[in-house]
Amino acid sequence: MKKDHALLPWSVGACAVLFYLCFHSTFYNFDGVACAIAVELGDLRHLTHGNHLLYGLLGWSWTGLWRLLGFKGPALLCLQVLDSILGGIGAGLFCRFLLRRLESSPATAVCASAGLALSYAWWFWSLEAQVYILGGVFLILAADAAWAKEPQPCRTGFFAAAAVLGHVGNAMFLFCALYLLRRPGLTRRLWRRCGATFVLTILGAYVAAALCCVQPQSLEDCRVWLLGSAALTQDRSFIWYSAGSTAQSLASWLPMTLRIFTDPVGLPRPWSVLGWMLGGLPLAAAAASLGAWSRDSKAALLWLGGYALLYHSWQPFTMVYRITDLAALWLLVALWTEGASWRRGVLAVCVLICGVFNGVFRILPQTDPSRNTAYQEALQVGRDTPEQAWVVVMARGQVYIPYFAGRKPLNLRYFDGRPEALARRLQELSSSGWPVFITEATLGSSGWEAFFRSYDLQPIGAPGSGIYRIGMKGNPNGSRQKKLNTAPAAKKGPNGTGSAMRSSPLSTRPTP
Repeated sequence: MKKDHALLPWSVGACAVLFYLCFHSTFYNFDGVACAIAVELGDLRHLTHGNHLLYGLLGWSWTGLWRLLGFKGPALLCLQVLDSILGGIGAGLFCRFLLRRLESSPATAVCASAGLALSYAWWFWSLEAQVYILGGVFLILAADAAWAKEPQPCRTGFFAAAAVLGHVGNAMFLFCALYLLRRPGLTRRLWRRCGATFVLTILGAYVAAALCCVQPQSLEDCRVWLLGSAALTQDRSFIWYSAGSTAQSLASWLPMTLRIFTDPVGLPRPWSVLGWMLGGLPLAAAAASLGAWSRDSKAALLWLGGYALLYHSWQPFTMVYRITDLAALWLLVALWTEGASWRRGVLAVCVLICGVFNGVFRILPQTDPSRNTAYQEALQVGRDTPEQAWVVVMARGQVYIPYFAGRKPLNLRYFDGRPEALARRLQELSSSGWPVFITEATLGSSGWEAFFRSYDLQPIGAPGSGIYRIGMKGNPNGSRQKKLNTAPAAKKGPNGTGSAMRSSPLSTRPTP
């Protein structure tokens, strides 16, 4: 990279960070809210998730810095800002990578980096609190080290390990890294150094996390921790989240390869058609660059193929797992662009149109809190129920109710197939004087409606609010129309509503 271009990546990164900070997403994904709860509780055990060890601790430290500076708002906002900074850093690092490793022209490097930053998956998850952008940043650093003309096996191994600590799925980058480290007569030595650094970094981090944060009490505890999302069944056994058959998996995985650029799903025509076309343009350019069959294009293909081995069957319908594909695909686009000068103009126009499309149809709608019905429901619960209330929850309510409403969750997930256990729990809470509430939305979508209709459901709050207090069993009509007095307003908390529950170590496993 020429010295007069040294400031270009910094400029790209800074512009991307400032751009992301102009948007405040109110989508509030489940894992981000759960992480914010664990941060506010200082729950290091749940922050050191077995599948993504680093993000929770980084978010906790980052939020702690804000607290030292006097910030008293919600941790969720701190985490969202953290992801915006990480997303912008990733775009800047990608620009530097293109300039000094692929020797791209400044115009190509800037346009391809803007393409990465404005791709729907990268842009959206740079606004939300989530773990995957952190892994993407380290992955770009690992690629930068692996692509170096002079072998850098230790740096490659370290940054690849850091990407794995961001999310374990990034281990699939090793196929690409090992290919790039091949040198006549030195391959085995370079591979050993890379592998040793990779393994020791990950092993050291997990041992430190186990001793200092998780402190598992048995081998079973350790197994469940390490499996993470693959052990979320009731009995904590291993489960593989696939889409079904190979054909079904591919039917989910292939369209997602376009949707990470622009996502037209659910849009009316002609906008949906335009969205598919815009997503197909950079993918077509990336495919065209493979025709040269250069070392760079082969490495990028191995990058994509390694991840495809995992994610074509593990939740191929989940976009967030495909974020890391974007860097490899835009790398290929940059290679195609350098083939002729007119292609830079095509790339610039394509990036601009894709950015406008994503901003108008996908990003801006997610900044409107009224579109998040689960969030609005949680705010209503915080307004209309007393502070000591328990609320029956499922889905996003498992974290929304304690965080946004400041109420204790009675999680239906832990009573699946055990109505007698749920009935006993309701009786225990009633005997202890704890009021229990349920919303109309939970009644209609939980599969437990008949069970709860056997209780006396007393509407509370404003007419049509859809919130009921669960009364005595066996008297479903006795006081259905009797309206309860609304409790005093809850104390202010995140986003101006009920404060986050601080009496239970809730993260991804709410107390039933």
